[in-house]
Amino acid sequence: MLATLCWAGENLVANQMSVEGIPPIALSFWRWTLAFLILFSFTGKKLIQQRKVIFQGRYQLLVLGFLGIFCANTLLYIAAESTQAVTLALIEMILPVITMILAVPLLHVFPKKRQLFGMGMAIPGLLTILSKGEWSMLVSLDFGRGDMIMFLAMCCWGLYTVLLKRFELPLSEAQLLTTLIGIGAMFLLPFYLWEPASERSFSISQDALYVIIYEVLFATLVAFLFWNFGVSVLGPSTAAMFHFLIPVFSAMLAIPILGQTLYQFHLIGAGLIFMGLWISSR
Repeated sequence: MLATLCWAGENLVANQMSVEGIPPIALSFWRWTLAFLILFSFTGKKLIQQRKVIFQGRYQLLVLGFLGIFCANTLLYIAAESTQAVTLALIEMILPVITMILAVPLLHVFPKKRQLFGMGMAIPGLLTILSKGEWSMLVSLDFGRGDMIMFLAMCCWGLYTVLLKRFELPLSEAQLLTTLIGIGAMFLLPFYLWEPASERSFSISQDALYVIIYEVLFATLVAFLFWNFGVSVLGPSTAAMFHFLIPVFSAMLAIPILGQTLYQFHLIGAGLIFMGLWISSR
């Protein structure tokens, strides 16, 4: 739940990212690089001692770093440049479905009736919030290139979530996250160096700095540590259900931060989502 709260704040940050003109690759690169430096200052000594474990699990770590750090988040930033927030949130709704499907062949875990029933309650709640209580507006939404990129990002994130449980490497949460972030940052480096050549450079303004700080501290360090821990305890299918809370928390944060108003459809949608989560996680 804490992970999704941090990622809900990231939705507000993504809007600011567009305002500040921060290129998606640059934001992703500095987010992960700074997070790696912070984590490594605490875990570096232990990681050196665990180098044999890391080497033995190098292929699994490369796959996880590529999917969860490099692909999923970078593709989300790219999609956000050309797709409206409502459409992104609708596509994000498919994550629990993708995770449950992938868990069958990879973990031999089949969705339970309570999980399906809980999802059946949470999805209408999410649609109520996104449509502002007017479901007819969902029919008029246009889906384009950015939406396909977002769908690919969710596929990568779902696969990362399932494989995180399948591999279960003998590293602490902080050690694992440090290693995965380091791998993801290395994948990002050549694309980051190419981005200025494509006229996508940006200047570091005060607001842009705030965006990067939030991404590093909350959307990365706090969120990923709690998410990885949640997957190990709850399993990928149940953990993925908590993604339904992101629009709920986004609305809650937008009220005091952006001065938006709390409406009845917020309460109805949130009630359905929390009820669905309670049923699926019993």
